[in-house]
Order: sequence, then structure tokens, then C-alpha cells
Amino acid sequence: MDVTPASHVAVILLACESFVLLLIPAAIIGGSAYGVHWLRRKLPALFAQVREYVTLLKVYVERASMAAVSPFIAAHALAARVRAYGNALARFFQGEN
Repeated sequence: MDVTPASHVAVILLACESFVLLLIPAAIIGGSAYGVHWLRRKLPALFAQVREYVTLLKVYVERASMAAVSPFIAAHALAARVRAYGNALARFFQGEN
């Protein structure tokens, strides 16, 4: 098997192409690792701040839901009371007392 200088050049070019093609995923993986490291430093403080906002949001949502639902609960309770009094009066006048 005869090895020519052209085959040496082809191997060198193939090695260069392989290096360039492997450099792209290596840069993506390295950037991702750096991003994860940066997030791990920044997230605890951000999570504490988000937890405060979520707690405040929960209070506002509970107030708004109570304000929206309490008239319906009161109306249902009044209707139940009226129905109970009506049933009691019906039994009284029918003689089932």
C-alpha cells in the first residue's frame, strides 16, 4: 500500500473538519454548564423574592374570591332558611306537629 502526500493532506483536512464540527457541540455544552452554574448562584435569592410575591398574590386572590362568592353563599343560606320555615309552617298547618 503506497502512502502519498495527498493522503496525508486528506487526513489532516478530515481532522480539522472533525475538530470544527465537534467544537460546536462542545461550545453549546460548555455554555449550558456555565448557565446552570450562574443560575444556581442567582436562583435562591430570586426564589425568595418570588415566594413573597406569590404569598401576596394568594392573599389578594383569597380576598377577591371571598368578595365574589360571599353574596351567593348568603343568598343560598337565606333561601335554605326560608325553605325550612316554609316546610315547618306547612307541617304545622297540616297538623303534623
